[in-house]
Amino acid sequence: MRRFVILILYLFVASCAANKGSQSQEKEVIPPPLINCPEGGDCIFEVLKDSSLKLATDNVGKLYPEVIPGDKIVVKFEYKKDEVEGVMDAGLSEYVYLEFDPDQQQVLLKDKELQKVKMIYGKVCFCSDMGYYRVKQGNLFLFNRQGNLQIRSSFKVSKVRQVIKEIDENINY
Repeated sequence: MRRFVILILYLFVASCAANKGSQSQEKEVIPPPLINCPEGGDCIFEVLKDSSLKLATDNVGKLYPEVIPGDKIVVKFEYKKDEVEGVMDAGLSEYVYLEFDPDQQQVLLKDKELQKVKMIYGKVCFCSDMGYYRVKQGNLFLFNRQGNLQIRSSFKVSKVRQVIKEIDENINY
């Protein structure tokens, strides 16, 4: 009986030591910030300081964004749909860009006012509604203070099927 109790104690101590080691390893892994992303894909949220958003047009008049050096902050939100195995040309990426002055602590805009921050939506795919579009329907609440950025936005681009229709993020940069 005494050996049985010693064996149980030994197994208990050994399992606690093993758990203690795995807990310390878990603390070393820092999870990425939570990004509110539609299901079926991955999202990336970028805050680009000392930048400016240039809205250019190509030789057929299609809009596209260029992030260039500047004195503003550019926000880029990207959604990339999970690929469908064995299906060609099924890829889909969607983007939202906007620009604001770093001295602005709060921005509240609605509908056509969204162009004050150059808000655009882009869709890259093998589809008929591919391209970049100025966002003219929706709302934006942006709060920027000491490296903490809150963005709440819901928007719609007419004649385009969108996956990204809203952004709800808190990011430290």
